[in-house]
Amino acid sequence: MNNITNRYIEGLLAGDETVIKEIYAKLYPKIKRYVISARGNEDDALDVFHDALMYFMTQKGKTSEILSFEPYFFTVSKNLWKKTLNSKVIKKEVTTLIDKETNLSLFVLEQNCFDLYIEKFNKLSLNCKEVLNLYFNGLSYDDIVKEKDYASINTVRQRVFKCRSKLIKLIKADAQYQKIKRWR
Repeated sequence: MNNITNRYIEGLLAGDETVIKEIYAKLYPKIKRYVISARGNEDDALDVFHDALMYFMTQKGKTSEILSFEPYFFTVSKNLWKKTLNSKVIKKEVTTLIDKETNLSLFVLEQNCFDLYIEKFNKLSLNCKEVLNLYFNGLSYDDIVKEKDYASINTVRQRVFKCRSKLIKLIKADAQYQKIKRWR
């Protein structure tokens, strides 16, 4: 964890107004641009930004694995906005009220799943990470054969299968997975 990341996290957890203003000045414009470009408005961006701040404030003790604050905060904000878009019900006659506390709780649970996935993904070999990264980003087996210079498509299929199996095994062996599984 670098000094800025450490300062931001400690400042948020302590409620340091100076740090919060600095985070706001540095990151809110990026969050606002993203939300507006993804069918939102300035009010939506402000809500997402504040929800992301709340998420960090509720994560005491769980922030030690954050390597860089800015990209992590942006990812949390982006995931919150996607969750908001998915939960919006658009009807002409009926307006659905969304319980923000339940929504934030579900988001925290999903973010914990994502964090567990990233932690276990990072424990894989470099080759596994590269192959799964290509596979999860939608590259076809043919493209992976060319990219990684494998002998055949079957080799890639086997490699993807073995790496995915290892990742699943690492996740399921973690005590955090059992806690998350109970709440889902």
